[in-house]
Amino acid sequence: MGPGSTVLMPGSGSLLVQFDQAKPVLSQSGWFTEAMATRATAAIAQAVAMPGTRLSRYLAEQGILSAEQAAEMECVLDHQGHFPAFRLLRKLGAGGMGTVFLADRVVDGRRVALKTLNPRLADEGDFVSRFEREAQALAGLRHPHIAQVVDSGGSNGHLFIALEFIDGPSLMAMVKDYRRLPEPYALRVVRQVADGLHHVWTAAGLVHRDIKPENILVLRNRSGTDLFSDQDVAKLIDFGLVKPTEGDDERVRLTQTGMTIGTPLYMSPEQIRGETLDCRSDIYALGATLYHMLTGTVPFAGTSPGAIMSAHLTEPVPDPGTVVPELSAACRELVRTCLAKKPADRFADHMAFARALDKVAAGGGSTTVRFLKKPLRAPGKPRVPTPPPPPLPMPGATPAPAAVAPGAVATPPAPGTVMPLAAARSATPVEAGGVGLAMPAAPVATVRSRVYDEDPQAQGIGVMPWLVLGAALICFLIFMALS
Repeated sequence: MGPGSTVLMPGSGSLLVQFDQAKPVLSQSGWFTEAMATRATAAIAQAVAMPGTRLSRYLAEQGILSAEQAAEMECVLDHQGHFPAFRLLRKLGAGGMGTVFLADRVVDGRRVALKTLNPRLADEGDFVSRFEREAQALAGLRHPHIAQVVDSGGSNGHLFIALEFIDGPSLMAMVKDYRRLPEPYALRVVRQVADGLHHVWTAAGLVHRDIKPENILVLRNRSGTDLFSDQDVAKLIDFGLVKPTEGDDERVRLTQTGMTIGTPLYMSPEQIRGETLDCRSDIYALGATLYHMLTGTVPFAGTSPGAIMSAHLTEPVPDPGTVVPELSAACRELVRTCLAKKPADRFADHMAFARALDKVAAGGGSTTVRFLKKPLRAPGKPRVPTPPPPPLPMPGATPAPAAVAPGAVATPPAPGTVMPLAAARSATPVEAGGVGLAMPAAPVATVRSRVYDEDPQAQGIGVMPWLVLGAALICFLIFMALS
C-alpha cells in the first residue's frame, strides 16, 4: 500500500476485494501461507455471498479461521481506516487505554509499533493528557535503551504514537519461559535500564512510575549459542505514567480521590502513599523487577492490590537468597538496598545504582542452579569417633607403653626401645577445632556428615523384617480374594 492508495473499511466491496486487503494481515499473523492464500482466493472468487458480508465472518463460517482469529483480523482492519499513514499488519497487544499494532509507515516503509488510544477515552481529559504526555516526553529523548518515538498525532479522536518496533520478548515473557534468569544476565539487563532511566531523569527530570518486567523488551542476539548473550539489548517502553517532579498537581488529585497510579507489585512505598516522587522511586521498582528476574517470583505477594501495597509498606525487606541460595551475597545486598522502605536508605540516584551493579557483576555470580542431594538438618552434637583397636606388636619389638590415665605424667620409653609404627604416629598431636588433641592417625575413623541425615557407619536392620512384611501382605491379598 503506497501514498494515495484507497483504504476500504471492513464489509465494503466484494469478499475478494476485502480478502486482497486482508492478505498482509493474514500473512503477518502466521495464519496463511502463500499457497493457502492462493487456494483461498480461488474459493472466494467462486463464493456466493450477500452484499456487505464481512470477510471475517465468512472465513470463520467456512472454518478457514477460528472465531478468535477472525475477531483479531477484523480489529486490525477496523483500525486501518483511521490511520491511513500506516499499513497495519497485526495486533501486538491490547490494554485498558488502547491497542498496539505492528505497522509499516507508508511514507518510508519503516516498521513501527503503533500505539493507539481507545476512542471511548477520547473525551476523558486524564487519559488524553497522559497519552500526549508520553509522546512529548519521548519526542526529545534519544538513548539506546529507550524505545524511540517515530511519529505521533491523530484525527477525529483517534490518537496514536508510533514507536520503534522492538522484535523481542519482554522480561516477563523470558521469566515465564526460563522460570528465572541467571544472575550475571539479570544484572547486565538491569544495568542497561538504569542507564536509560538516568538519561530520562537528567535530561527531562522525569520519573517513569511504571517500571516492571512487562515494560522492558529485549532484543535477543541469536547469532551465538549462548542462551543468555551479553549482546542482548534492553529497551524501556511505556512512558504513559511518566511525570515531572515539579508541579505534580496530579499527585494531590489522585491522593484526594484515593486512587494510586502504577502497578502494585513493583510500586515504591512513597508512590503508594501518593507522595512526591524522585528517581529513587524508579530504583525501588527496578529493584523489585530485578528480584523477580532472579527468583521467578515477586518480592511481595497478596490476594488483592490492597494487600500487596500493604506488604510494600509494612513487611520486612525480602532477601532473594532465601529463594535462590546460590545468589552471591553482594547481589542479595544490592537488591535489598533497592527495596529499602525509606528512599534515603536506597541508592542516591541511577548512576550510584549502576556503579553498584558493575561492582557486583565484576565479582561474578552463579549461572547454574545447584540442588542438595539430601535435605539439610539442624546440626546436632557431633559423634565421637570410635577409637581404633590397639596395634599388633611388631615381631621382636618391645610392646608399646600402656595408655596414660588423665592427669598422669607419661614416662618416655627407655633408650633403644623400638616403638610400633602405629604407636609412633599416635604420639603426634593433630589440630582439631583449634585444640591440640593426641589422636591416632591410622586407621582414620569415619565421621558422620552434618549435611546428610545418614550415618555411613549405621548398620541395616536386616532382611527378616521385610520377609515378615511381605508374608503378611500376601496373606492379606489371599484373604481379600477369598472373601
